[in-house]
Amino acid sequence: MTEEIHKPTAPEIQVELARVRTLLALDRTLLAWIRTSLSLIAFGFTLAKFVHQLVGDGALHAIDVHYPRHLGVALMILGIVGLLAGAYDYWQAVKRLRGSVDMPGWSTSLLIALFIAAIGAFLILSLLADLDLK
Repeated sequence: MTEEIHKPTAPEIQVELARVRTLLALDRTLLAWIRTSLSLIAFGFTLAKFVHQLVGDGALHAIDVHYPRHLGVALMILGIVGLLAGAYDYWQAVKRLRGSVDMPGWSTSLLIALFIAAIGAFLILSLLADLDLK
């Protein structure tokens, strides 16, 4: 008994390649969100810790030191919110695409985004606890 092997036609190949390109574009967009959010989180953390160190050393006297700290925390929160929004958009687009493309439920990009968001949240909590104690 011989089974007939289905050879995809040119339109089927074009549709499949279009779906793969769409999935890769979604990954690139999520990676851009990760890059941007990571920059915001890192800059906000650095700003808040740097100002905190300058205050501890007695180098800042004339300015209100709470504004740069709040700005640093706000940048970190903005980075995390942006990252979670990008991850949510990615998840929704993949969910719509999953009906027509055979793909795994989780991607490496999405796992990295969620991991960075968790680290960012931990950094904010530890930073706020450290700034309040000193």
